[in-house]
Amino acid sequence: MLPILPSNEQSPFDSIRRIRPDGSEYWSAREVQPLMGYPRWQDFQRPIERALATARNTGMDTAEHFRGSPENSSARVGRPRKDFELTRGAAYLVAMNGDPNKNEVAAAQLYFAERTRQAELAHSPFMVPSTFAGALELAARQARELESVRAENTDLVATNAKLSPKARVADQYEANPGITPTVFHKAHFPGVGERDFFEHLYRKDYLLDQRNTRWDDRKQEWKDGTEHAHPTAKGKRYFYLAPRLDRNGVRRQQTLVIPGEAELDLVAALERDGLPSRNRPALPGADVVELSQQRRIGGVR
Repeated sequence: MLPILPSNEQSPFDSIRRIRPDGSEYWSAREVQPLMGYPRWQDFQRPIERALATARNTGMDTAEHFRGSPENSSARVGRPRKDFELTRGAAYLVAMNGDPNKNEVAAAQLYFAERTRQAELAHSPFMVPSTFAGALELAARQARELESVRAENTDLVATNAKLSPKARVADQYEANPGITPTVFHKAHFPGVGERDFFEHLYRKDYLLDQRNTRWDDRKQEWKDGTEHAHPTAKGKRYFYLAPRLDRNGVRRQQTLVIPGEAELDLVAALERDGLPSRNRPALPGADVVELSQQRRIGGVR
């Protein structure tokens, strides 16, 4: 596990820093990946995609900062794997979009932030002190600036962690993100009609019901509300919102069933409500749950 603050020794990120013939520096995404605590390239693609979206939204030249290139490794044979040549700014964006719960990601955030600050200081003009007292004053000022940068970056990491609850929830289920409510219905309650199944989720407040609640002036029609089918306070025991990027790089939210015990608990809860499941069909003479067939039209039930 990497230390949060770089020590006086060379950082692991320094050791993988590369220099092009024109003198520009870059980092291989494949080499950054394990240092940020991501054992699999498939998992590391998520912060890269988020960083690309951020770069596009801020006007960065993604082709320059995220140069696509095949992995250059003599140890591999056959077809080269995809890689990116990341500039310092691109690597910083990837670090800022990584899992804030990973200590390695925090170390990467601080490293690239300090590298950026050091580069800014290196390009700023200053007078070389001609006296011993002047040298001491310069050293003290630089120490204060470095300490200020470290404190600022620590606060930035903490703020990023607080402002990224959705990302943390999604990263928590990277290996098994869960299934959609539609897939859940087909897997566990195939004997219940899909419309009746979702009517039950809405009526029991597992999901928000915002069908036909906002008017679209352009299309002159009623549309579902922006939070339609999001989990309610009760539904958050079983559902969560997983952020994802659409084909245009816009962040969206998708409702998924929390995998593991929460999914089994949801099955049991719906069975207690009276829905016949695949493993517990309705018994002869048992009470049948009453499902509302009413739909909300024009914002009114």
